Amino acid sequence: MGWGVWGPDALRERPLVKDTFPPAPHNIGNNTTQGHDALPCLDMPDSTPLVQPKPSKQGELCIAALKKFPKTPILTLAKKIYSENSLHFSSVEHARSALRTYAGLTGKANREAASNKEIQREPQYKYNPFDDIPESFEEIREPYVLGTATKKILVLSDIHFPYHNAKALKTAINKGIEEQVDCIILNGDILDFYSLSDFDKDPSKPKFRKEIELGKWFLNELRIAFPKAQIYYKIGNHEMRLERYLKVKAPEIFDTDEFRLEFLLEFAKHHVILIDKYTVIKAGNLNIIHGHEYRGAGGVYPAKYIYGKSKVNTLCGHYHRSSTYLDKNMDGHYHGGFSTGCLCELSPDYMPYNEWVHGFAVVTMKSGGNFSVQNLTIDNGEIR
Repeated sequence: MGWGVWGPDALRERPLVKDTFPPAPHNIGNNTTQGHDALPCLDMPDSTPLVQPKPSKQGELCIAALKKFPKTPILTLAKKIYSENSLHFSSVEHARSALRTYAGLTGKANREAASNKEIQREPQYKYNPFDDIPESFEEIREPYVLGTATKKILVLSDIHFPYHNAKALKTAINKGIEEQVDCIILNGDILDFYSLSDFDKDPSKPKFRKEIELGKWFLNELRIAFPKAQIYYKIGNHEMRLERYLKVKAPEIFDTDEFRLEFLLEFAKHHVILIDKYTVIKAGNLNIIHGHEYRGAGGVYPAKYIYGKSKVNTLCGHYHRSSTYLDKNMDGHYHGGFSTGCLCELSPDYMPYNEWVHGFAVVTMKSGGNFSVQNLTIDNGEIR
């Protein structure tokens, strides 16, 4: 037979060679083991099922360990059998790979082909196609919780500078001084931002600059009247006009700090804390919101409406109407809603006839998160 000949005839003429090559090495982890002690199929892809031959000495050790310690982690078992049988395993990783094979943890195909199914373990991880869900832009809203040191709160809503009612505002401030409040919540719509609205506008009305000047004046006077009180400014739907205007009309400067309300009104100078437009203020068991957080006009009974929406004790402004609703549950506990009157003009051009009243609230905190609300109405500068 000549080696230069190629083709089917040449193949038929070649003698069959048997058992002239040493056993091929099998890789187990990072180690190479020669001969029949090598474990089969450890580096084979999952899609290639192999029938395991009679266990070698390594296999016997692995099977015995898995039967004796069915709950012990694979790595712990590997350390144990390697320390006791270092002649049969080149390293802890070698022992771990062998144990994983007999435990059925090297792929579905090898697990199905194995003969010792009683020692197999369920893979600890099962693929979930939703493990890699794209990052969400979800907003998590957390309430702003007033500290337990707060004892008495003055709640002022809907002043609507420069359309404020000076007499009603002065009455509310004087009541706060009389009550010696240590906390003031400006509960939204303190400024009107008429010039930034989407409605038809009268060019003779005060401009944006005038509103900002009045806002700064008010915070300065408020700090003088209540030098030690904590002051919170809650964003209402009218303050939202500024944010919306910048988004639509001037998006290039929307993120500029100098155009934010807290910068324009000098919150830092007067030690005023900003509360976001959709953040709930929690004073013990009482939730305080502006009112725009729930869509709707408040119906004929704003206090009952807001309680029906929130299902918890809630005080709001927004509706310019003073109302109180109390209900008692089966356990004998009272819950309810409160809507405060406004401190602005009562007959604006866009709604000259309405049910609005002047008003505000004083909240007294008690032990255990309990509270009492004085929901006060003002008539011609006098508290009813």
